[in-house]
Amino acid sequence: MPECRFVPCVGGLGMETSAATSGASVKVSRKAWIILALLTVAMAISYVDRFVLAMLIQPVKMELDLSDTEIGIVTGFAFSAFYALFGLVMARFADTRGVRKVFVGSLLVWSAMTALCGVAQNFFHMLVARFGVGAGEAGVAPAGHATLARVFPAERHSMALAVFSAGGPVGIMLALFVTGVVEAAVGWRWTFVLMGVPGVVLALVMLLAGGIFPARAESLPGDQPPENLLSAVKRLVRMPIFIGVNLLMSSVIFLGFGVGQWIPAYFERTFAVTRAELGVSLALTQGIGMLAGSVGGGLAADWLMRREKKWRNYFIVGTILIAIPLSISVYFAGNVTSASLLVGLAIFFMAMPVGAMWATVQDVAPEEHRATGSAITMMVGFVIGQGVGPFAIGLASDFLYNSYGILSLRYALIICVSSAAVLMLIPLFLLGAHTRRGGGEPQPSEL
Repeated sequence: MPECRFVPCVGGLGMETSAATSGASVKVSRKAWIILALLTVAMAISYVDRFVLAMLIQPVKMELDLSDTEIGIVTGFAFSAFYALFGLVMARFADTRGVRKVFVGSLLVWSAMTALCGVAQNFFHMLVARFGVGAGEAGVAPAGHATLARVFPAERHSMALAVFSAGGPVGIMLALFVTGVVEAAVGWRWTFVLMGVPGVVLALVMLLAGGIFPARAESLPGDQPPENLLSAVKRLVRMPIFIGVNLLMSSVIFLGFGVGQWIPAYFERTFAVTRAELGVSLALTQGIGMLAGSVGGGLAADWLMRREKKWRNYFIVGTILIAIPLSISVYFAGNVTSASLLVGLAIFFMAMPVGAMWATVQDVAPEEHRATGSAITMMVGFVIGQGVGPFAIGLASDFLYNSYGILSLRYALIICVSSAAVLMLIPLFLLGAHTRRGGGEPQPSEL
């Protein structure tokens, strides 16, 4: 018989019926779906603003006279450093003070800084603007993960977080489709300015509809004051499964997003395609593959977990093992069509476990630390995957240029992707071993 469980919610989002053991459907409130829709749109806009530079690497590089190493810094490190720096602080604010101000403020900051990228005159100007984009975007994902974990029942966490994460590929698709067309019409500078407008509009919508968002996490037992940030971090990093998922997430972010920053430039240099053609090709393969993988993987992970909790971990391991050889094979393709199809397949399988991994982070984190747990995972993932990753690729490309010329980027990608794949096997083995020992889905009280 399905058990009744109170799902921690704020603002009357209510009592839910859990059917984890029977596989029956679980009801979700209308407000929860509205929150999911708003947050998914915010995620999509953040990825548009994050990835517009990836589509404009070549004109920006030529006009500002940047090296590949400098491009790697502004696409990776400049964004991820401030994303990590502000992520924990904003997440703790969301856990203890509420999420509405975090969402609205973040949207306004990163939208303004995206527009300022369009007035950059040199490397330093672009670096500062990208710092601002990273600082602004730092608040939305951790607060969004925590909010969705509070308003959706545990049996629907993978689905809700996968749909939220799917805003990323939707944003990438929009960036790929729109950027080339807009840049051809108004130039790369005005393209940045125009891309900053949607975030301002959504910030106003959230400001007006802010009453639907939970005010803050539930009070601690006995009205205890919340732990400070350092204590919260120490409590989370003592969980072995939390550390394992963090290492896996950083590798997935590197293979899916860090490498993705260089995919447009790689296609332009290797196959001599135009940016307009490239945008359509990558949107139909990379974008759709990521979208289908994120949503399909979240639904599959929830279905598996309702039948046996440990199957969700096996699902994470299996899909990543399929994605690794596909990710490497992209750079051995001889033409743009086969390379595009391999990108789509690799991204599809790499995106499938993302919702399950975010759900694991939320399930093991205590209620009052959910946004903080998400912020730690984002910090580790983006510093390694989207910070060090693009920088390392650019550095390797510059180092190999004297030997391989325009093909240096191809060999840099092969080296970096293969290295990441090998390192990824360690946390995969640890997660699989943990699951075989009976550690399917530990709760915070068990760790």
